[in-house]
Amino acid sequence: MGKNVKELLEELKNVSELMLDLAYSAVFLKNREIAKEVMILYERVEDLEEELYMHLFAISNKMSKKLISLIELVETSKTVASAAKNLAELVLDNKLLHPVIKDALKETDESITKNKVSKNSILANKTIGELKLRSNTGIDIIAIRRKNKKWVFDPHKNTRIRAGDVMISVGTAESCKKAKKIANGEIKEL
Repeated sequence: MGKNVKELLEELKNVSELMLDLAYSAVFLKNREIAKEVMILYERVEDLEEELYMHLFAISNKMSKKLISLIELVETSKTVASAAKNLAELVLDNKLLHPVIKDALKETDESITKNKVSKNSILANKTIGELKLRSNTGIDIIAIRRKNKKWVFDPHKNTRIRAGDVMISVGTAESCKKAKKIANGEIKEL
């Protein structure tokens, strides 16, 4: 057991929140790549759930009332994650969307993209602040998945982008296309 209960709960909260954001984006933008990320994150939720229950059972004799509230928190986060998974499955299973959702899709100008940073990218080994990504590209990175499958939630200006990172970004459709070219190393200047 590497992480303590507090760290596990914090990660569970962050993962389930990110899943919900990504799932709604996947549905609204009909983005299969983002929907697949939700499914990957759901596997992490299940792992976190198992780790948390192992911790909780180890301390169950000492603090039964506190244990019940922790279990409720785990179950609530799992419910949020399950809802996100269900939304992602709509996209992955090519289910028909309600006309109201289709109308909302026409009105939105925001897009979401998933891009792997190549070793030749100008993003590699620079911080978000150094790159001034929002002002230079119009994209906002909402999460980064590292090579080791660890997630950086809500990255800040001091977050360093590494070759091999998978960035989840939001912006206009045009800025998302530009982000893909930048991450691939096709664009050499911001």
